[in-house]
Amino acid sequence: MKINDLQTKGYYSTLGYRSVRVAAREGRHATLASGEAHSEYDRLKLINQSRQFWMDNPIYSGMIDRSCGYIIGNGFTIQCKTGDTNLNSDIEKRWKKYWKRPEIKNLSSGRESEKMVCRELHVAGDVGILKIKNGKFQIIEAEQICGEKGTGQKTIKKDSYGAPLGFWVGGYNTNGGIDKRTIKYFGNDVFLFVSSPDRPSALRSVPPCQAAFPMLHRINDVCDSEAIAWQLLARLAVSITRKQGKELGFGESTPDKRAGKDEAELKNRIQELDYALIFHGEENDEIKGIERNVPGKNFSESLVMFLRLLGLPLGLPLEIILLDWTKSNYSQSRAVLEQAFVSFINRQFKIADFMMTPIFEWWLRGELAAGLKVGGQFMESLFDHNWIMPTFPWIDQLKEALAWGEKLDRGLTLHQKALKSLGVDREDEMAAREMEIEDAIERAKRIKGKTGVEVPWQIFAGLKAEGQGNTIVLDEGDNSNDKNKDKKKKDNNE
Repeated sequence: MKINDLQTKGYYSTLGYRSVRVAAREGRHATLASGEAHSEYDRLKLINQSRQFWMDNPIYSGMIDRSCGYIIGNGFTIQCKTGDTNLNSDIEKRWKKYWKRPEIKNLSSGRESEKMVCRELHVAGDVGILKIKNGKFQIIEAEQICGEKGTGQKTIKKDSYGAPLGFWVGGYNTNGGIDKRTIKYFGNDVFLFVSSPDRPSALRSVPPCQAAFPMLHRINDVCDSEAIAWQLLARLAVSITRKQGKELGFGESTPDKRAGKDEAELKNRIQELDYALIFHGEENDEIKGIERNVPGKNFSESLVMFLRLLGLPLGLPLEIILLDWTKSNYSQSRAVLEQAFVSFINRQFKIADFMMTPIFEWWLRGELAAGLKVGGQFMESLFDHNWIMPTFPWIDQLKEALAWGEKLDRGLTLHQKALKSLGVDREDEMAAREMEIEDAIERAKRIKGKTGVEVPWQIFAGLKAEGQGNTIVLDEGDNSNDKNKDKKKKDNNE
C-alpha cells in the first residue's frame, strides 16, 4: 500500500485519525464541555494548587513577581487630556493625592493595589474590585466570588447573551472556606471584574501557568532526588561481612522508619549513623567501601530545560526566570525581552481598561460632585486621558540613548514617546525643564553681575554649552542682535 493511500484513508500519521483511535483503545478520553463548564469543575482546585506553589515554591513566586515587576513597575501614571492645561494639572494632583491610600483597609497604596491585582491575575486567573460609597475600593479574591449558594459554581449572574450582570461575593470563615451567611449580590455598577478567559464560552479564568504545574512537580522531584543523592554521597558507606552477619545485623541495625505502629520493632540490616551507612553481611569478617556514582551528571542541563518550559505560559525567557544574563549579549537580551513584553503589554492594557480607567472615571465623578470646577467647554473632554505604563526597559543605557537620539534626529519618533519610554510625562518634564532653565539663566546673571565674567547658563541646567553661540547675552535691556552685529563689524574691520 502506498503512503498516499494511507493518508487518504486516515491511517497515516499518529497526529491524525489514528491517534484518536489509539487514545480510545488505551482508555484516554478528551473532555468535552464549554469553557465555563471546564472552569467550574477544576477552577478552585487549580487556584488552590497555584496558591500552594506561590507559598512554598520560590521559582513560581519569583517568576510571577518578576512578571508583575515588568508589567506594573512603579505604577501607572495618569495623563489628562481635557484641553485645559490648568484643569489637567488640577485633576492629576487630586488623583495623586487620592491614589496614595485608595484601598478601604488603608494598608495599600494605589501602586501596591495595582501590583496586587496583577499578582492575582497570575496566581488565580481573575480578581474582583468592589467600589465603596466613600470613594475607596476593596480587592476581592477569586475564591470569594462564590455564587448565590457559596458552592463556587454558577458564580455570576448573566443575561441571555452570557454577559455578566452581577456577582455573589462572600467572606471567609475561620476554616478558610466561604461563610455563606456573608454572601451578598453586587451589580456591575459597583463591582469591577478583571478576567482573561481562554475561550469565548467562559467568563472565569484559571491560573495562566496551570499547564506548567506538572513541570513544577517534576522540578521539585528532580531537586529532591539530587539533594538526597548528595546526602548519601556525603556519608561513609561500608559493608561488613562476617559469619552470621545477617542475624547479628538485625540485632545491631536501626528500626525501619517506614514501619507502622504494630511493626515499630521491625529492623533491617542497614545501620544508619549521622555520617555513615553500614550494611551487615555474612562470610568472613571483612570491611570494604561501596562504590558510588556521582549524582546528577546532567542535573544542571535538565533543570535549565525544565525552567525554560516552565516560563512558556507567561512568555518568560530563562534569563528573566533566573535573573541570569551572563550567557547573553545585548542583542540576545533585547530579543528575549521584546518577546516577553508582548505578553506584558497585554496584561498592562487589561489592567488599564478594566481596573484603572473605571476607577478613575468613578473617582472623577465624585470629585465633580464634591465641587471640582470645570468650564462648560471642557465637560465633553473631561474624562479623556492616557495611562503612562512601564515600557520596554533600557538594557544598555548608552546604546538605548543613542538609538532614541537617532530616531529623534531623523524624525522617526516624537519627543513625547522618548520620554514615555522612561515612564515620564512630557508635560511634567517640560514644566520642570522650563523652571530649571529659568533658574540657570538667573544664576548666570548673578555671576556676571558679581564678577563681570559671562558664564554659559547651560552648565547650570545640565546641558552642553558649545561655544559662545549657545550663551545668552545676560545684560537686561541690551539688544543682543545689535551687539552681535557690532561685534561682527569689528571683527571684519580688524
